[in-house]
Amino acid sequence: MGRTLRRLRLLGPATVVLALSIGVACESTVEVSAVPVHVDSERGIKFTSVDRFSDAAGTVMRRSENLELPGPNDPIDYDADFLSHGLGPDVSDVSYYAFDVSPLKSAPVYGISYASDPSKRVDGQSPIFDHLPGEDGYNDFWQVIQVLVPDDYEPNSIRRFDDIELAGYELVDTGLIINCPIIPYGSTAVLADRSSDGWYKGEHVQYFSFETQRSSVSNPGVLDVPYAVVRVIFEDNDPSKGMKIDHATGKTRNVFDTVPGDELYRVLR
Repeated sequence: MGRTLRRLRLLGPATVVLALSIGVACESTVEVSAVPVHVDSERGIKFTSVDRFSDAAGTVMRRSENLELPGPNDPIDYDADFLSHGLGPDVSDVSYYAFDVSPLKSAPVYGISYASDPSKRVDGQSPIFDHLPGEDGYNDFWQVIQVLVPDDYEPNSIRRFDDIELAGYELVDTGLIINCPIIPYGSTAVLADRSSDGWYKGEHVQYFSFETQRSSVSNPGVLDVPYAVVRVIFEDNDPSKGMKIDHATGKTRNVFDTVPGDELYRVLR
């Protein structure tokens, strides 16, 4: 297949999170200065700079097409700027964050467990990511790969994928898909299950953690992210004008067939 299939993505514990386009067109790319990189004051380890709105990272949400989007590595307040509302199956209100389009092929994230008991994670060890937004292979949806280490393993002695390869630890595909977008340090979203730190090539990286779902495919090299359908209504039936908004309530007219807790609920739409 020449091009990876893509769908609008939805996430959030109270409901779902939809990839939205906030379209204000401009003719040229504008250079934006990045904010200072944050450094962990206790360990002196810096957080990797993250830009979710570059032309490389964005699909429908690009700063070159919308000057109101946050600058490179600028903390994002998703509750203030990217939280919207739609309708659930029973016409009740549902809330969703606006992220962007995600592929159906997950990226691998590495969790450290003990070889003597793979069900036991190494306490204090942060997960290891090998891709950032804008890099080839990145996805907000990650399949967990277990890294099996000896009982005398020192937590966080592994901080990058190269360390895993060098050590020759056994890797186990789990088929477990985690919805956790990597975001600039200091970003907030109150509906996220949690906001945590991981490792990326020896530096810290911040991510939101939303739902976890089991895939029927335990190989992150193929299309493995389960998805469902959302019905989207555009202004004047024209996608270029954005989604239709009820000006009295500020809600979209989008309709979701399933919500968290339903048997057929999926985080990717």
